[in-house]
Amino acid sequence: MYSPIKHLLVVLIGFVAFSVNVQAELSLRYFQLDSRYIYRIQLLELALGKTEAEYGPFQLYPVQKLVTQARGLSLLEKNIGVDVAFLPTSVEREQRLLPIKIPILRGILGYRVLLVHEDLQPRFNKVTSLDQLKKGFVGGFGAHWADMAILQANGLKVVGITQYENLFKMLSYKRFDYFPRGINVAWKEVELKGDLYKGIKVEETLALYYPYLVYFFVSRSRPAIAARIEKGLKLALADGSFERLFKKHHKYLVQQAGLESRRLFLMKNPTLPAGTVLPDTSWWLKNTGQFLN
Repeated sequence: MYSPIKHLLVVLIGFVAFSVNVQAELSLRYFQLDSRYIYRIQLLELALGKTEAEYGPFQLYPVQKLVTQARGLSLLEKNIGVDVAFLPTSVEREQRLLPIKIPILRGILGYRVLLVHEDLQPRFNKVTSLDQLKKGFVGGFGAHWADMAILQANGLKVVGITQYENLFKMLSYKRFDYFPRGINVAWKEVELKGDLYKGIKVEETLALYYPYLVYFFVSRSRPAIAARIEKGLKLALADGSFERLFKKHHKYLVQQAGLESRRLFLMKNPTLPAGTVLPDTSWWLKNTGQFLN
């Protein structure tokens, strides 16, 4: 005999079971938008994709308004409008935010070449020690960038500039002598800025190194997101997809940098948290020869 109450109960039970099995889509917003961050965004997509079967679907959304790094970190810390960032680590950042401690750039950002004005190349050819660079040259750098403190702690004379674009303008006008850039961005920046700011080039003979690890960061109030990203990164490490993506974006940059033929100066990073494990660079760094002090 048909019972409408029994039928309703069956429908309700089925609806509840369906609701339990359908997981809400995870939406993550990020504020770092320019071409320097394409690899980091793709790696985040890879990690989240590896965990989709367990955690459910996801979407990544760029923040629509242009946000400075200081503002973006403040929003992330407060869990307002920004959900994830991809940043070099420091004691201060690990106190404010929750890091996923898997180095996503495999140490490559710690290797720096110098952007210079082409007229100064003969002077840089004569530099054979870090001490000469400290005493004879003045650098320009982002005033609020995390590694400004590293350059200053190593005794380099560095002018802090607030606006990123002005660094290229002032270098072109020879207001300072060099602008340290990661080997993953230096040549691209010359390509993009060279027509506008005349005379800028990548210096040919020198490189700097300091330990500099880039992590994904989330708000300390959202450990579940950190756990998902960490699990996805570990799965991507295990199946080789992390390495393949890294090499796709960086292999040609390493070849372009020619670190093995440069005079490479070793610097300290006093901003690293105690106990930080340095990244494995074996995916890309085979032999750089002798570090010079």
